[in-house]
Amino acid sequence: MSLQANPIVREATAVERPEIVEIFRASYSEYALESDPGFWSLYQASTSETLLNDESVQRIVVDIDDKIVGSVLLCQPNNRKFGKAEFQNPYPEMRLLGILPECRNGGIASLLINECENRTKTAGYAAITLHTTVLMQTAKAMYERRGYMRFAEIDFDPVPGFTVWGYIKYFSK
Repeated sequence: MSLQANPIVREATAVERPEIVEIFRASYSEYALESDPGFWSLYQASTSETLLNDESVQRIVVDIDDKIVGSVLLCQPNNRKFGKAEFQNPYPEMRLLGILPECRNGGIASLLINECENRTKTAGYAAITLHTTVLMQTAKAMYERRGYMRFAEIDFDPVPGFTVWGYIKYFSK
């Protein structure tokens, strides 16, 4: 599916939340084989809970011909606690970016990232953050091409030996 089909970037409705969960699961399913099954099960439950019920996030979707093909969360700055690690993220965070596998490489991720960056700038923040892992090499390369840099201050280890890397993009004035 290409962007020539007139994509609409918009907020998801409450009734679309289960559809967003399914997009996320389809998008991230390739990482399940490389993950500890116990960790993956907890990760699926945690992300589903966030996608369905977290009222503090903005759910942004790309809709093409009345079908949601990608989504992302935009979260406000916050304190996070993962196990023993606790950190303060002073900037909004882009989370759980997912594109239906059959719709990849069509510019949908760029639309979602642009929307998050624009909303963050409009809100007056100097930067936006995100997290990625060693499993997500394609995403990591895409973010780095877009000017995101390592921001180790927000790294965390959800399980021993598995680091989730923080990234940041500062906006020019």
